[in-house]
Amino acid sequence: MIRFFIIVCCVVAATAVGQTNSPDPLSYFFDGKYGQVEVGGRFVGAEFHRSHPLPSRISFYYPVANSIDVSTDYWRREVSQPMVVGIQTDNGAKRWLGREPWAYTLSPHRVKFELDEGGVKYAMSYEFCLNEPAMVFVLKIKNASAKPATISAYTHLRFVLRTCQTFGRKDSALTEFDASNNALLAYFDDPDTRQATCFVQNVGATPAQWTTSSNELVVSDSGTSSWITSAAKLQGTTFPSGRKGVAVAAFVYERTLQPNDSLEVVQVIGSCRKAEVKEKLNLLKTSWHNEVASYNDVVRQKAQEEASFTTGDEWLDRSSAWSRGILATNAHYLDGKVVPMPCPAEYNFFFTHDLLLTNLGAVNFDLARVKRDLLYVASLSKDKIIPHAYYWRDDGFKTEYCTPDNWNHLWFILVAGSYLRHSMDDSTSQVLLPLVRKSVEEVLKQKKPDNLMYGFRPDWWDLGHVEGPRAYLTILTIRALREYLFINSALGQFPSSLIQYERLADSMQTALGNRLWNEQSNFLMDSNGSTPDPHYYMGSLLAPVFGMLDERKAGELVQTAGRELLDERIGVRAAMPPDFHTKESIAFYKFAGDEAGQPYYYINGGVWPHNNAWYALALKSVGKVDEAAEFVKRAMTLDGIANSPMGIPAMYEYRYSDPSSAEFGKIDKPSFLWAGGFYLYTLYHLFGVQENEWNASIAGPLPTATPSAKYSLAFGDMKLVSVHGKGNRLRTASVDDEELPSLVLPVEKMRGKRVDVEFGTPDRPYLERVNARLHSVLFDAVKKSLMLKVSSFKGHGTVASVIVLTIPKKVMLDGQTRSKYTIRTEKDGAKVLTISFFGSSKHQSLEIVF
Repeated sequence: MIRFFIIVCCVVAATAVGQTNSPDPLSYFFDGKYGQVEVGGRFVGAEFHRSHPLPSRISFYYPVANSIDVSTDYWRREVSQPMVVGIQTDNGAKRWLGREPWAYTLSPHRVKFELDEGGVKYAMSYEFCLNEPAMVFVLKIKNASAKPATISAYTHLRFVLRTCQTFGRKDSALTEFDASNNALLAYFDDPDTRQATCFVQNVGATPAQWTTSSNELVVSDSGTSSWITSAAKLQGTTFPSGRKGVAVAAFVYERTLQPNDSLEVVQVIGSCRKAEVKEKLNLLKTSWHNEVASYNDVVRQKAQEEASFTTGDEWLDRSSAWSRGILATNAHYLDGKVVPMPCPAEYNFFFTHDLLLTNLGAVNFDLARVKRDLLYVASLSKDKIIPHAYYWRDDGFKTEYCTPDNWNHLWFILVAGSYLRHSMDDSTSQVLLPLVRKSVEEVLKQKKPDNLMYGFRPDWWDLGHVEGPRAYLTILTIRALREYLFINSALGQFPSSLIQYERLADSMQTALGNRLWNEQSNFLMDSNGSTPDPHYYMGSLLAPVFGMLDERKAGELVQTAGRELLDERIGVRAAMPPDFHTKESIAFYKFAGDEAGQPYYYINGGVWPHNNAWYALALKSVGKVDEAAEFVKRAMTLDGIANSPMGIPAMYEYRYSDPSSAEFGKIDKPSFLWAGGFYLYTLYHLFGVQENEWNASIAGPLPTATPSAKYSLAFGDMKLVSVHGKGNRLRTASVDDEELPSLVLPVEKMRGKRVDVEFGTPDRPYLERVNARLHSVLFDAVKKSLMLKVSSFKGHGTVASVIVLTIPKKVMLDGQTRSKYTIRTEKDGAKVLTISFFGSSKHQSLEIVF
């Protein structure tokens, strides 16, 4: 299966200014009157377009993934109108409500649209249940005039289901009116819907009229019905026993409102199995309010209480909480479990890719989540090969497994390594190790004799079929091999292949810089067979992020990316030039027609969140910390995105990047799982903790505009880390008030609860980095010696970098004096002592005496 990422056509609008005056970081008011909204919960999600307050799609995930969606063209799905509201005041003309843009207040897990017409105020809100398969729609109509007003409100929801994957349309159902629960039900007996039953239950105002017959109302897919012109009342129709029809849940509500009085329609909309629908309705009749309140509590606990990241910058900090909220909400029911999903409403199947990329950020603050997710991936594996996707289709749940060229293998190894580094959870990692080992074996099938990784598709993407060496795959494979060395060593596994893999990773890094570096473009460039690929791909940014280029090439690559891929207003494009749509490109890359997108869409020049994350961290890797922080704030925060061209409050999948178009900056999929994950990954690596393959280290220095940072860190036990001070070097650090002469966090401090760090001018030597497990580090002020204990595996090329104030008197490894080491002076005057030695599976003691 190919996963397609495609763009939504939105209304053309000028640059909007996002507004949020709420002290609540999970509440954002926006009145740009354009763009897309997605919200949802574990069992239901809703998708809105053009800032209209009625959904174009409602996705159900229980009992299986079906959706209410009457679109016929994905590119124009905003015209789908399965849900309708009409209004009549004082016997005046009937009219449709909600077909114009409204202002809204958005949270990761709910939304409220509002319209003030002077005499009448309207609000439509959508919230979601925690444990029950339903969402709650509230239509509130308030008489804001000085005179009584008689209101007649009409709603209908088409009972038309689309099946998961095949998108087959099911618009024939049995219907029932449950008077005791004030609910209309539609029973689908189609096997590919798993015989789902849909319902709309009234738990607020009681309807005066109802019907289940679409034919009675002449209901259309575009959202019209005969209610608008007819004076006839709804007939209370259900289909005769045993006979199916085209179903709708249509209601009319009537009330005379005194000044400041309101009509409040509350509909619980859901899907479940036929045998349990009455039980669900009886429960929801009284528990719906507690259900949405409980879901709100769960999201807020994950977003605000369990972890935090505070820099003092309102935009950065709000986006931190919002991103954790996105991680909490983008999880859906699938075959008995609630698992990570990319969007609240648009995707109704599980991709391993989304889980892995998100957990690169989540591993810093939610180890329980990462453990659960990795074990879920393991549970779906077959013959030790991890899954690519899992979903319902037609007659059962289907699993697609990763082929050797699938980069899920690589991210799986990276996330498994990061989890072990942060948790030292041997038991879970032992379960994962056979899968990690198999993934290494699988991906290396793509390595060629030139020590480069070959792929059939352009970097990162899952389309096209022309083979050649790929920078992105090569970079990730080098990192994955080194993660594999760490995982085995940390678990006490020392196969003879470790030293071979280490040498292979080193050889691949050399080949990367020698064979794919282009001196004319100053960039890592791919090729397709014997034909150079003329495109600049954002995947090459991972080379400086992971430290795989020398200082000159790293700096030049970042500079080239800024020139060729970056638009300062919205971010970094996926690939340039945007010519994948041409007949020549389609034929050469063997695309399936226009699957790469038109210019500046999708891979063809669109801006994606991981592009921005890697660019920011690449900037930091070459010393441009202030520039990186400013870019993150502008291009990756909720406020920065909302205040950009065509911006909305969003953690998006991607956006349209044609600067000559009035739709420049248009956003698709505004509540995207790994956009939140990548924001947190970037925030931690920029202000908090960065990782090599062996250790987690305090990330410094702080940007000039950030005087301090406080954040939750999952490293063994959860810690509160406090960082302040200016300068490129560590001045002091402590764990639970015990001195720590190191930026690298040692294993022996995993039980600590508080870490305090100050940057400035060092007054004693400290460990800056080491590519081996650091067990302990101590500075003895009396002996004037810095002592480290490390371990790795026999023959591992270990390198330790220590910031020193003076030339050491002696350097000893396991009590033996070593004369081979180097000292260099950095641009800021700091002296860096570098010691290289062969590692061991046993603890090695390194002592530096001054």
